[in-house]
Amino acid sequence: MSRRVAREELFKIVFESELTEVKIDETLASYMLRDETNLNTNEKEFIEKYSNGMALNDEKITETLKNNITGWSLERIGNVEKALLKIATYEVLFEDVPAEIVVNEVVELAKKYGDEKSHEFINGVLAKVVVEKNR
Repeated sequence: MSRRVAREELFKIVFESELTEVKIDETLASYMLRDETNLNTNEKEFIEKYSNGMALNDEKITETLKNNITGWSLERIGNVEKALLKIATYEVLFEDVPAEIVVNEVVELAKKYGDEKSHEFINGVLAKVVVEKNR
């Protein structure tokens, strides 16, 4: 299984959810029915588990991000950045994956999909989230 591929597809789902303002579970259901969805069983399970976890913990994820973003409100952040921050924050708080791996992969996605400085912003916010979690 490629978690990197699954994480990128999860990003696309969360991004679409943010863009359309449709709940993540509804966006996931629609995504899984599309013809172009070409994921193996492990990747689908990863995406479903994380999507469901994010939906169940949305309030905690949002609160954590609001507490760790300096100089911006969560509402003003671009959808790419918001989606990546939500995925990484969920994973750091609720999954047993080393924070360094999560941050590194999300920063790489930010370089691919975000603006020129998105990855720096995301890295800074996630560093604060990790510190807060470890307090």
